[in-house]
Amino acid sequence: MTISPITSTASSATNSLTGTATILPKQKLDQGDFLKLLTTQLSYQDPMNPMTDTQFISQMANFSSLEQMSSLSSNFEKYSSAQSVSAAQILLGSTVTLGPDGEQVTGIVSEVRTESGLPRLIVNGGSYDPATVTSVQMTGTTAASAK
Repeated sequence: MTISPITSTASSATNSLTGTATILPKQKLDQGDFLKLLTTQLSYQDPMNPMTDTQFISQMANFSSLEQMSSLSSNFEKYSSAQSVSAAQILLGSTVTLGPDGEQVTGIVSEVRTESGLPRLIVNGGSYDPATVTSVQMTGTTAASAK
């Protein structure tokens, strides 16, 4: 019996130096790939020893779990990114001291930007990672409204 191979979906990219097209293999299996694999497996199974229902259900459950975990991971990354931006926005108008690369910079956070999905604090015209903040002080207007 001859078993035909399962072909995977591939995308193509053009090499900017040579102008030639390169086939890039698919990096992740999705539900469609799983169903193709399962269909092929069922088509070529031994009729005298077929796959049992429990094996089939087990494979479906494993794939479903994997897909849900992947979705959960993606959603957690989005949530974490949103939390980082929110935490940085709290510093708007505050006087902060930052310690990037061993230097100390002190100033008022005038703006919060998002660059490549990560928050950046704008202090004295420079862009800084919020993780480098070493101290935070309330400014005069914030301190007055807090009393």
